Amino acid sequence: MWRRSRFLIKIIIFFLMLAGVIALSFGLFLGFNYFTGNVHTVIANKIYRSAQLDHNGLIRYTKKFHLKTIIDLRGPWMKNHWYRVENRFAKKNHLNYFPMRFSAYVLPSKNRLRELVHVLQTAPKPLIFHCEGGADRTGMAAVISVILFEKDPTRAQIERQASWHYNAISRKTVGYQILRNYFAWLKKNHEQSSKQHFLEWVNSPIKMKAYTGWFIV
Repeated sequence: MWRRSRFLIKIIIFFLMLAGVIALSFGLFLGFNYFTGNVHTVIANKIYRSAQLDHNGLIRYTKKFHLKTIIDLRGPWMKNHWYRVENRFAKKNHLNYFPMRFSAYVLPSKNRLRELVHVLQTAPKPLIFHCEGGADRTGMAAVISVILFEKDPTRAQIERQASWHYNAISRKTVGYQILRNYFAWLKKNHEQSSKQHFLEWVNSPIKMKAYTGWFIV
C-alpha cells in the first residue's frame, strides 16, 4: 500500500512538472512575440502583420519588406506620441497611411468591415497592418487577407491568423468573432470558404453577433 501511494505521488509530481514546463514554454513564446514586435508574414512579398512599431522598427521593416502602405488599426490619435511618430514617418517616406479605428474585442459594423476589405484590396503593396500588440485587431485583418489573397487556404490556415500563435488569447478576440460569423453563414448556405463567398457575405446586410472562444490550431 505504501509503495503504491509513493508511486502515485511520483506520477502526480511528474504531471505537475510537465504542466509547469508547458505553461512556461507558452509564456516564453508569447513574451518573445511581444518583445520582438510580433512581426510576421501573412502573404509573402505582399502582406505583413505586426504590433505597434517604434521609429527604429518602422525604418527596419520598411526597408526589409519594401513597404508601400501602413494600415493602423488603432485609428488616428492626434495626441499620442506613437501616432505622431508613425504619421510623420509615413509622410516623410512617401508611404500610404490608413489609420482605421477598430476594437480588439467588439465587433465592427459591416460598413466598417467593408472599408477595411476595400483598403486591403486596393492599397499599394507590400503593406503592413498593426494594432497595439499585433494580436486581436491585427488577427482580424490577417484572416481577411488570407481569404482574399491566399490561393485555396485551408480552414486551419485561416483560423491560425486569429489564434494564440500571434498572441490572440482573449476569448473575445475580434478575429475569432468575425470568422465565427462568416463560418456560420457558410454552413447555413452549404458553401465552402472562398474569396467570392467571403465578399458575398461581407457585402450582405446580415448582421453579426458576438461570440467567445478560441481557435486551437
